[in-house]
Amino acid sequence: MNKLLDTLYMFRGLSADDLSRIEAISELESYSTGDLIFSQNDVADALYVIQHGTVKIELDGEGDTGGDIAVATLGTGSHFGEMGFLDNQPRSASAIAASHSDILRIGYSAMKTLLESDPLLATHVYQQLAGFLCSRLRLTTLDIKYERSRNLGHL
Repeated sequence: MNKLLDTLYMFRGLSADDLSRIEAISELESYSTGDLIFSQNDVADALYVIQHGTVKIELDGEGDTGGDIAVATLGTGSHFGEMGFLDNQPRSASAIAASHSDILRIGYSAMKTLLESDPLLATHVYQQLAGFLCSRLRLTTLDIKYERSRNLGHL
């Protein structure tokens, strides 16, 4: 499992000892196709790494359409559920297994306890999380700019 953790941006470059400590607080869970991993607005209590399989991230549909809105489809080696680790807010979307999936679950409480005990490890993880979320925000900004220019082109 250390190899899986080492591929995740926030743990990349950590020592084997650090990875083993994170592995020790992780749980491997299996989901069948269609299983709900968590729902939008649930209390966020863990982040997830897909060891094998596929997960759909969806927003609940609103209004008359009622259909859910696909946000992303994630595969082996991908991760999700990290935002709540930082802001303690409810889940912003739902996660559903799109195929049989083995997923590593890392509970926030155990992770925070581990990081509180090791300031160097905490610095590494929080810096990596900040960098990753900044890159996501930059992509979102580009998406908004693209959509705005497309919409203005129709006027």
